[in-house]
Amino acid sequence: MCASGAAAQDWETMETIGGAWDTEWGEVWVFQNGSRYDGNYSEDNGRFWLEFTDHVFEGYWAEDLSDVRCDVEYMGSWYWGRLELSNSDHFPGFLMRWGYCRAPVDRMWAFYERLPDGL
Repeated sequence: MCASGAAAQDWETMETIGGAWDTEWGEVWVFQNGSRYDGNYSEDNGRFWLEFTDHVFEGYWAEDLSDVRCDVEYMGSWYWGRLELSNSDHFPGFLMRWGYCRAPVDRMWAFYERLPDGL
């Protein structure tokens, strides 16, 4: 669910989500790769990708181990799920919605702020 109102982040005008971010689960690195973004984080060798479609960033995450094992392998792992960036009134941060396997994106991952370059 996206936040509404003038304070919400407008993804179409955001220059980039690339760079290092401080999140509730530690540091995350996001890199632009053509028309999509690839990211990684230290929790269980976590990785993800996102593409901007229909006014929202959508993609998938995968880890080497997670609470739920999926019935099919994806991104080289049995532990994966869907991702969706949500508009947020918590700028400069944002909320990443996520779920396990093919389940709805019903959980939140808070990105607080960008970290200095070079981390």
